[in-house]
Amino acid sequence: MSVTRAITLSSITLSSITLSALCALLLGLMLITHDAHACSQREPTPATSPGPHDYSTATQSQALWQRGDPGEPLFLHIRVLDRCAQPIEGASVQVLHANHEGFHEANKFRGVYQTSERGQVEFVTVFPGYTGGLPRHIHFIIKHPGYKQLVTRLFFNNDPSVDLAIAELAMVLEEIRLDGGLRGWTAVFEFVLATR
Repeated sequence: MSVTRAITLSSITLSSITLSALCALLLGLMLITHDAHACSQREPTPATSPGPHDYSTATQSQALWQRGDPGEPLFLHIRVLDRCAQPIEGASVQVLHANHEGFHEANKFRGVYQTSERGQVEFVTVFPGYTGGLPRHIHFIIKHPGYKQLVTRLFFNNDPSVDLAIAELAMVLEEIRLDGGLRGWTAVFEFVLATR
C-alpha cells in the first residue's frame, strides 16, 4: 500500500509539474501572441477641410499628366496604413488639385485609385501651382469600410509658405530629371487611418 501511495504521490507530483509546465507554456504562447499583435500606435493623419470643390468626377488613369502637357510632372508614391503601420489593402484614394498655374479645371487633375495589398498607390500628375492663398497642396479623400474616412490636404515640405502648423501634412519632395532633361518631382507620404 505504501508503494501505491508513493506511485500516487509521484503521479500527483508529476501531474502538478506537468500542469504547471503546461500553464507556463500556455502563458508564454499568449504573451508571444500578444506581442506579435501589439504595436506602437501611430497617430492618425490629421483631417482638414475638403475645400469648396466638386469631388463627383474622377478618372482611374495612372497618368493625370502626360509628356507634352503643360507644367512639370509630379510622381506621387502613397501608402495607406493602419495605426500599427500595417498596409490597408483596397482603400479608395481620391485625389483633386489645381493645375500648374493654380487653377482648378473641371474634370482635370482628379483621380480615384485603390490601394494594393501593400497599401500603395502610385500615379503621375502635374506639380500644382499656388491657389486660394494657400501653399501648393493636393486634396485627398481616403475611404475603407473598416476605417474612418479621412479628408485632408497634403503640402510640400520644401515650400517656403508651409508653416509649422501644417508641417505634419507636408510631403517630402525631391527634384528629378527625366529623359530629355525635363525637370520633374517625386513625393512620398504615408497616411494613417483610424479604425471606426
